[in-house]
Amino acid sequence: MKQKIIEQVKTLFLSLIKRITPAFLVTLAMALIFWYSGKLQHTYTAEISVTVVLDGERHRTTCLVEGTGHNIVSARHFKRKTIKLNRSEVELLPVDGMSATYDISPTSLQNAISMRYPSLKVKSVSRLPYFILDDK
Repeated sequence: MKQKIIEQVKTLFLSLIKRITPAFLVTLAMALIFWYSGKLQHTYTAEISVTVVLDGERHRTTCLVEGTGHNIVSARHFKRKTIKLNRSEVELLPVDGMSATYDISPTSLQNAISMRYPSLKVKSVSRLPYFILDDK
């Protein structure tokens, strides 16, 4: 019984596929492209993963950004996701009880990343681990 139902569904599916014309497929593809491009014009909030390099140390952080869908898609897939920072671009806060160990101020990190992504509004940034710097 189950096999017979599967065969009937398969026969129905194949008969429907044979009726599809190339003009229908082109029209369907155009409709999907127009729908997707229309959706990309709306404003969205999303997370973007960024690698921060400070004095050769690489750390990954997650940024919560707001912007148009087009800008978010381009930042996620097409723009460089590695940001090289100088010590002068961020505020380094000394960690109590640990010599030569610093924490990056989240606000200064957020501002530095915002400068690299001017088309997006960076709403928040996850904290980075401590940096050990020999000379400040």
